[in-house]
Amino acid sequence: MKKRKRCKNCHELFTPFNTMQKVCNYKCALEFNKKKVISDIKTVDKLILKKKQRESLSRHIKNTVQILHKYIRKRDEGKPCISCGTPYKKDFDAGHFYPAGKFTALKFDLDNIHGQCIQCNRYKEGNFEMYSLSLPNRIGNEAYQNLVKRANPLIKKWTREELKQLQNEIKKFS
Repeated sequence: MKKRKRCKNCHELFTPFNTMQKVCNYKCALEFNKKKVISDIKTVDKLILKKKQRESLSRHIKNTVQILHKYIRKRDEGKPCISCGTPYKKDFDAGHFYPAGKFTALKFDLDNIHGQCIQCNRYKEGNFEMYSLSLPNRIGNEAYQNLVKRANPLIKKWTREELKQLQNEIKKFS
């Protein structure tokens, strides 16, 4: 004698034909499968939403860097290289006074980033000596002193919210 089971759909008792049977009849089977598909879709939707929410922090940082550097090039258009004084070119880099890798808190600081020729930024490692002489003239002594005070090589972990807010602020300037 087969053991009776409770239908997973209508919750009525029934005698199954085999041990794998979960529902009492084909109508319940159709309804049960619809519910299962819907719950699977909801699960997939939740997973997709979680993935979007935790969209990689590195992707947010890259987007912020692109927006910021585009803004810096636009802001410094027509100004010479901050380090060597080379006349403005469209291929200028957005050079950091305090390196972005070590000074992550200043990575997106507008006083820390200025238009710099490729030669100084890439091949002379930022040409720090000349940059440090020109920077106070470009941003003013008070802003320069504040930048120096804020310079802290401790690593800052940027959050997605901070990066989104920063992107929005930069877009307002553009």
